[in-house]
Amino acid sequence: MLEQLQFMKLACIIFNVPCCTVNHLGSSIEEKLNYNKLKKDIKIWMTSRNLSQEPVVNIIYAPIFIAFLNKNLFVTPPFGDLMPPLDTNILKDMVIKLNFLAYSFYNLFDNIKARLDIYSVGKFSDHLAENLEDYISNINHQNHLSESPKVGISLILIDRTLDLCTPTSNNTESFLTKILRTFPRLPNHDNDVAINISPMFGKTNILESCEIPGCLASIENIMMDLFISQKEKKLLGIANQFLNDIALTTDNSKLRTPSRISGHSLEKFLNKIQSTNNIASLAIHMEKLQCILAIIEASTSQKASQLELLTSLEKLALQNLSVSRESSSILVQLSNIICTRIHRGLDIDNLLALLIYIYALAGTQIQFSAQQEHQLEKSIANAIFEDLQILKKNPLINTKSAYQRTLLLLGVDDVIVAQETSCRIAARFINILRLVAEQRLILQDYRFCMLKPSSQEVIRHISILEQIIKDIFDVDVNRELRDLHKKSSSFIQASFNLFLRGKTKRHPRDNSYILIYIVGGVTAEEAKIIQEIVSVQEKHSNKKTPYVILAGSRLLNPLDIVEKIFF
Repeated sequence: MLEQLQFMKLACIIFNVPCCTVNHLGSSIEEKLNYNKLKKDIKIWMTSRNLSQEPVVNIIYAPIFIAFLNKNLFVTPPFGDLMPPLDTNILKDMVIKLNFLAYSFYNLFDNIKARLDIYSVGKFSDHLAENLEDYISNINHQNHLSESPKVGISLILIDRTLDLCTPTSNNTESFLTKILRTFPRLPNHDNDVAINISPMFGKTNILESCEIPGCLASIENIMMDLFISQKEKKLLGIANQFLNDIALTTDNSKLRTPSRISGHSLEKFLNKIQSTNNIASLAIHMEKLQCILAIIEASTSQKASQLELLTSLEKLALQNLSVSRESSSILVQLSNIICTRIHRGLDIDNLLALLIYIYALAGTQIQFSAQQEHQLEKSIANAIFEDLQILKKNPLINTKSAYQRTLLLLGVDDVIVAQETSCRIAARFINILRLVAEQRLILQDYRFCMLKPSSQEVIRHISILEQIIKDIFDVDVNRELRDLHKKSSSFIQASFNLFLRGKTKRHPRDNSYILIYIVGGVTAEEAKIIQEIVSVQEKHSNKKTPYVILAGSRLLNPLDIVEKIFF
């Protein structure tokens, strides 16, 4: 590109990343926030090419870091690998990424002329909030901005690691959760899934040389809303209607709807349509067909029985912890399940996710005995050793999981070394689980993730996100939201708050918009919860409620958490 620029008098360069990601060390904030030096260097270089007149160089920074899944939910793919550390050490590369994310958010809010009230929950989010505040204060002060903001936004940043029981749960109240658990990720993507579309084409030679997976990227907002908010039964009915629509538009008779719609009945309908139509006539319905295939596969997958077993184990753990507490025997039960995992059709990856769920749920309120943890560590070590032997015999096994890749990279052949290595890995896992349990120690109001509304109701897991959003909307409770650390959005506001000494404090619902961003990722279940709470508020509140948008680094399933926490 630069070689082509040398023959031009005008250069307009659009950057997707700010200077601060390139020149991040040893520079003042003014040097990080503008492209003057880069612009000057390019002009000098172009002038050296003996141009007839001085060149004009324009550099435009246009951050592209947001991908909306629907109007109430978005992810930030460039930051999909961000996860707050379990300890207080923030590595240098994470500092750089946080700086980049803060600057991207600054440019977004600056472009829409937003007035920000920034809140953070968790140490990693505190750091991100401070970075964002630095950009707002320094740039606005430097540019002497006089234009008054048009939009009031409460930005709430939350550390994912404060609540790891929600993303490791196999709760499938949201059908999107089931899809994320069933399908592999689309290659090189953190959010979308790869859908096998070969059933649409039958036995043809089209896909022999290159199988291109389908995905959900092109589906309409209303369909994504249904994937998030509805259960399997509702989606099966929608898929059946889609198939009837396709049958009618391809000159077929309407399909007979069975008394009970299932994934297998839909599969038969799809095969019938495929056998009586050519590929071209089906291709125009590609968007609907990808949705249908996603629903069919998620409903009929062999993983369905495994998910049901894991869900029942979650419920067992929840009831056990709530009733037995310190005398809970759940770790003993999990040790036995790990020992018999192969016969139960379970793998270590999913059992590690279940262990994260249990430790995160227990927090520091429930202490596990040293004897139980030792038994658990021994069971994990034996399982790792067994898996090492299996991989040694068959190194070409499908090694998609981070766990299997890690074991292969160890390259352990000697039996005694393999046993010692397994014990060291198991000990490390137990230490990590203890750190998971300690994450909410910094909180005052949101240390518990178990809720029993009344003696007649069954205890349930409640996410930190649900607790926070309910407290924000609870106008009858005026208590201070102590875990939401407020950052001032300008020098003037900071001075004003200092003058008042905290007598007047803004509330997150004082703004027209509330944007909740979970650093580390968000789940489909959390998106469903937010939709439901906001819907209830809009229906019953006499006052106008803020518009709530949920966001996160990426869409998560339990195995994503296992990979980030353990590997």
